Amino acid sequence: MYQKAIVTFIDILGFGDLVKQSDAVSINKVLDVIQKETSDEDDHTEVISFSDSIVRIRKIETKENKEFPMGLLYQELISLVHAQGKLIDFNLIIRGGVSVGDIYTSGGRVFGPGLVQAYELESKYALYPRIIIDPRLIQEHKANKLLKAKWHNVEDEQEIIGELLRHGDDGMWFIDYVAALEGELDEHEMYPIFLRRHREVILAGAQKHSQLNAILRKFVWMAHYHNQVVSNMDDDACESYDLDKDDFIITSKEIPSLQYLRP
Repeated sequence: MYQKAIVTFIDILGFGDLVKQSDAVSINKVLDVIQKETSDEDDHTEVISFSDSIVRIRKIETKENKEFPMGLLYQELISLVHAQGKLIDFNLIIRGGVSVGDIYTSGGRVFGPGLVQAYELESKYALYPRIIIDPRLIQEHKANKLLKAKWHNVEDEQEIIGELLRHGDDGMWFIDYVAALEGELDEHEMYPIFLRRHREVILAGAQKHSQLNAILRKFVWMAHYHNQVVSNMDDDACESYDLDKDDFIITSKEIPSLQYLRP
């Protein structure tokens, strides 16, 4: 029978090239990042992978969650923040959708309206290397106490969730992993290292294309997003990192398709 769940559908961009260039051990390491990336040791996420697609399922109405709600939406979002960050080390980027709805999983089978909605979010609306959030999930989070942590009120929970999301120019909410990782990386000096690595992956991907096409458009979007996060960083934080923002900004000289009306 169907069970209500938070459902995430992820597509690993460039996975075909990885398969051609790597062995099974290396590929499994990539898949483990998404499968094993959880927010705590008691996580009960189901993960199903097939080729370049990953489905993550967090059932909402379990006995454990009814007895003591742990904040399922936050757990899923923060897990995805870390997964996106770690995949940069593999030169990989992902696109996805997070929704809520009925789903069936048993005997290797997975199907249901929740999966269809998450897949459509990824395939039709994400467009860029981002994980977008279904507006219905945001509404469900406001109304359903089983999606919130027991020790949080609605306002606290919304504030915490809001810190992990960014509102795109197209009206879509997506996981703001680059900004969120600043507070998540254990060692202080790791964040500038991540920013530099993120910048390198974007440049390497973009510089393979001399003219704007569907692939380059993804890296242009990433460059713009990266620059927004860096530009909005707190000056005191930059000083504590000994970080000059100009060293991390991606310029139109480096990616000619990245154009701004103002210098």
